[in-house]
Amino acid sequence: MKGSITKYFGQAMTGQGWKNLYKDIVREAKEVYFLKGIFGFNVSNLLKEIGYHYVNKGHDIEFFYDPLFENTIQATFIKGIDTLFLQSSKPSIEPTQLGTRDKVISFYECLDEAILIQHGERLKQLSEEAEKWHDQCFASLQMAIQIHDEWEEATQQHMDWKALEEQREELFDQIFNGILLNKTGVLTHRLFGTLTPDGAKDFLRNITRNLEKRYFIKGLPGTGKSTMLKQLAQDALKRGFDVQKVWCGLDSKSIDMVILPELKLCIFDSTAPHEYFPEDGREGDVIFDITKHCQLSDEAEAKIEEISKKYRKAILRATNYAKLYAEAEKEIREILDQATDFSKWKKQSSFLF
Repeated sequence: MKGSITKYFGQAMTGQGWKNLYKDIVREAKEVYFLKGIFGFNVSNLLKEIGYHYVNKGHDIEFFYDPLFENTIQATFIKGIDTLFLQSSKPSIEPTQLGTRDKVISFYECLDEAILIQHGERLKQLSEEAEKWHDQCFASLQMAIQIHDEWEEATQQHMDWKALEEQREELFDQIFNGILLNKTGVLTHRLFGTLTPDGAKDFLRNITRNLEKRYFIKGLPGTGKSTMLKQLAQDALKRGFDVQKVWCGLDSKSIDMVILPELKLCIFDSTAPHEYFPEDGREGDVIFDITKHCQLSDEAEAKIEEISKKYRKAILRATNYAKLYAEAEKEIREILDQATDFSKWKKQSSFLF
């Protein structure tokens, strides 16, 4: 019987810079293979091959995707045996438990120096272009976060926080039903979405496909969705439940989802850019609507409409810069693939199977 594949992003492009969860995932693992080198796209194919190898042996696995390129893998986690295979040069993550948990496989010697020299000037030009578009992308995302903060301030003035608290307490009572587990809850972290060169993308349907209960939170920016999710996570851990916090792909301080595996339940922010609705035929899908607690005046609605237009423009600019950044990175990686000595690559890869 084959195992299953769950998809996440390992990084997100946020208004505060790159958000990287790989250090958290490394801490979950009992064994980590750090793949070191200057890589093109070949390393993604290798990580997929490793994943499918274990899936065919019956293991459930997690693939962690690169935000810049669709279907490009940065890491593979084998559940059950808790083994992580990680492209650790970008982002740079170093082993901290050599001799026990951590193993390093170096691919630096797989590059043909003569081919690199042949493309040296072009690589230099592309690297400068990539850095320029990278910086402009994140400057636009930083502006988007600042505008989003204005949006939140505009809605918070009109919130009935007491009514929200009462609704929240009813929900928590419904979810936990007084249950206290005689164990210590385990907290893990994941990312299900991010900005990409093609706009906002997420893996929500894949991640939640086997859950029996899904709560779809509907509410305006700044009305307490992330705060409520953090409170739910804290309460669940105190009760002994395992918790998975799923972080926001734009604001690195905010979370968009909480998964409680033992209850086969998740609750998530189901508003743009990851707006979802209950699916026909899924009895466990429930909308949790908090918009009723924010009664906006005509003046506030007009102000928010102007803010939302500015916000969309900032996100569009960031997306366009992300596309240019990815184009430069793509050519760099293609040149690196051309410069790879596959006989050496195959020899080094053999240590991973």
